Formats: sequence, structure tokens, C-alpha cells
Amino acid sequence: MLEDVAMSLSEKSPERKLQIPAPGGNTLLAVIAVCFVILHILAITILASATRSDAGAAPEPPGLSSGD
Repeated sequence: MLEDVAMSLSEKSPERKLQIPAPGGNTLLAVIAVCFVILHILAITILASATRSDAGAAPEPPGLSSGD
């Protein structure tokens, strides 16, 4: 009998769930736009650093070209 009462009390205890409201259409578009801009800024910096490191490399001698 006590077990039944204890089980029913624990089953009735409210669960605390984090409820996050769904963003509106404009908010969702704004978040996507900001992520898009950040992604492109990162891509530009990666590509710019890669071209800078390639520009400092020694040129390949004409007799050792891999196009033969």
C-alpha cells in the first residue's frame, strides 16, 4: 500500500522542461543571414592566408615542370 502511494506521488511530480519558443520568420532569416556572413568572412580569411603563403614560395625552375 505504501509503495503504491509513493509511486503515485513520484509519478505526479511535474517535470521541469526547458521550453524554447520557436523563432519567428524574420528572426530565423536574420540568424541565417548572420551565419552566412560569418561563414563567408572565415572563407575569405582562409583563402587570403593560403594565397599569401603561396606567394612567398620559391618559383619552380623551368626544367622541373610537372606538365611534361
